[in-house]
Amino acid sequence: MAKQTFTTGQVLTAAQMTSLQQTAMLGGAASAKTASYVLVAADAGTAITMNSASATTITVNTALFAAGDTVQIINLGAGVCTITAGTATVNTSATLALAQYESGTLDFISTSAAIFIKGAGATGTTTESYNLINTGGTTLTGAATFTVSGISKKALFLYIENAQVSSGDRLRITFNSDTTNNYQFTGARSSAGAAYLPYRSGDVANIEFLRNGTSTTNGNYAFLQFRGCDGTGFKPFVATSNCTDSTTTGNEYIQSGYYKGTSAITTVQLFTSSGNNFTGGTFYVYGAQ
Repeated sequence: MAKQTFTTGQVLTAAQMTSLQQTAMLGGAASAKTASYVLVAADAGTAITMNSASATTITVNTALFAAGDTVQIINLGAGVCTITAGTATVNTSATLALAQYESGTLDFISTSAAIFIKGAGATGTTTESYNLINTGGTTLTGAATFTVSGISKKALFLYIENAQVSSGDRLRITFNSDTTNNYQFTGARSSAGAAYLPYRSGDVANIEFLRNGTSTTNGNYAFLQFRGCDGTGFKPFVATSNCTDSTTTGNEYIQSGYYKGTSAITTVQLFTSSGNNFTGGTFYVYGAQ
C-alpha cells in the first residue's frame, strides 16, 4: 500500500487495514517492473519487483520521500538490478547490486538521502561452487567480439578453449564495455620455448593475452580468474594462457593484475586485437557467489 495521509476520525475499510498490515510486514502486492525504473513519490511504503534477463537499474532522486519512508526492492530476473543514486545519496554497507532472488530495503533518513539495507544471503559455507553462466559456452566463430551478460557473481572464471584467430592476432578482455585505462597487469611471456621475459602493461584499455593462436591441432587455451566482481573496489585476477602457430612454435603467458572499474561486473567482452573474426573456439564464463 502506498504511503497515505489520514485525517482525524477517518474510518478505514477492511481492505485498507489488510493492505496496511501487509505493508508493515513488507508484504502485499508489489509493483512489477521489467525495465530500468526511476522511483516516484507514490512508491513510498511499497514493494518494487524487477524481472528482466538483462541488467537494470532503479534510480533514486531527491525531494520525493520523507525521513522514515521505505521502499522494498526484489529482483526476480536473471539480470543484475543495481540501486543507483540519481540526485539523492544512497549509502550501504553491502553492495547496491541485487542478483536474482535477492532483495533489500531503501530506508530514507532525509528527503535527499537513503540507506540501502540488503537482505542477508546464505552463510555458513566456505566452499565456492562455480556454475556456467553462458550455457553450453559461446562458440567463437564469425565475429570479432563476443559478449556474455547477466553476470552477478563475486568470483569469475573465464576459460577460452581452442581459440583460433588470424596470425599475429591477440585476444583481449574488457568488462562492462569499459575501454578506458582501467586495466593493469604484469607477467611474463615465453616464445617457442625461450626463457620467460617479464613485462608490465601500465594502465591500459583492456587485458591482453593469447598471441598468434592459429593452430587447429595443438589448441589455444586461456584461464583467467577474477575476484570481488560484485563490489565497488578493484577486481584482482590471475591468468595463464598458451597458444600455438604450428606444431613447433608457441607462446605462453603468466599474468596477474586487476580491473580498476568501480562498478560491479555485469558483462564481459572477448575480442581480437585486429578486429578480424574468430574462426573457431569456445568461450566459457563461470561464476561463484
